[in-house]
Amino acid sequence: MKLFFRFALFYLVFACLVAALIRQQGLDLLIEAAVSTYHFAYSVALVAILMIPLILAIPLFVGWNNFVAKLGLLSYALFASAILQTGFSLIKTSIPLIVPFYADRALADLDRWMHGGVDTWVLAYKIGEYLPMDYLLHAYLMVWVVPALGLALILAVADHDTERKARFLILYLFCWLVIGNILAMIGSSVGPVFYDALLGGDRFAGLHAALEQSGVADGRIGFIQGALWASYVERGMAVGTGISAFPSVHVAIATLTALYMIERSRWLAAPALAFLITIQFLSVYTGYHYAIDGYVSAILMVGAWAVLRRVELTSLGARWGQRGASGVVAGSQG
Repeated sequence: MKLFFRFALFYLVFACLVAALIRQQGLDLLIEAAVSTYHFAYSVALVAILMIPLILAIPLFVGWNNFVAKLGLLSYALFASAILQTGFSLIKTSIPLIVPFYADRALADLDRWMHGGVDTWVLAYKIGEYLPMDYLLHAYLMVWVVPALGLALILAVADHDTERKARFLILYLFCWLVIGNILAMIGSSVGPVFYDALLGGDRFAGLHAALEQSGVADGRIGFIQGALWASYVERGMAVGTGISAFPSVHVAIATLTALYMIERSRWLAAPALAFLITIQFLSVYTGYHYAIDGYVSAILMVGAWAVLRRVELTSLGARWGQRGASGVVAGSQG
């Protein structure tokens, strides 16, 4: 966890430098980053309050002494997660300034072609007629945020397998940095719900009508979408803002969560897959994403997981440490 914390600090410094160069801001940027980190840590604390029953139950499974012994690791994980999200938001909100949104027409056309000439939000709303959407929508906001913000905390306290812990920390970083920053920049796009606002026209007027009719537009998700667009227009940098459709970080985190659950127990395979399918479905239903955004994220996460399963991470870390120690000895002898 200490290495994870150090990496998060390095990433934040890098993100501040990138944002400062792109936005040509100096001290103001650093102040906003600090304030954003504070607010994000406060948000994490609120999530932690909601998870108090789960946190109180942890000592029952891992033992009180073991739980207390890991409080230091828990602190590293908490602050690293807050720092990581601050850096992520600085990069994400800067994406349209680096690579202006350009890919939506191609993504929308490809998505429609892949699904028989029908926009996938249309298919999602047909399926949604048979589902308890008022309950499912909570999964997109409240359930998803637990692994999205708290996976490192879970690994720090409840996982004793060092190999698996290292693997999923790397995958967690892969999700945010590679999928959420690098590939999001390459496929710079806003998604169906912002398509018409960006490009003009009424290609997704039906989607907006469906969001209104279903009550999504007037609920929490609609409020967030309005805030995201306002932040884009104003070039804001607040944590949690920033628009990026391709690939889907929501589905990437859901895939990561499903993979972790399956590794922990085969009995968790069914709820893990149900969670992944639900997030993929809701990412389309809410208008945030084209279905292809989620498909690509899931494929990338499974591929990265498969590769890391074949690598002995703790062995590589030990060898690196030995080489580093040898280098120090050699240097002192010289």
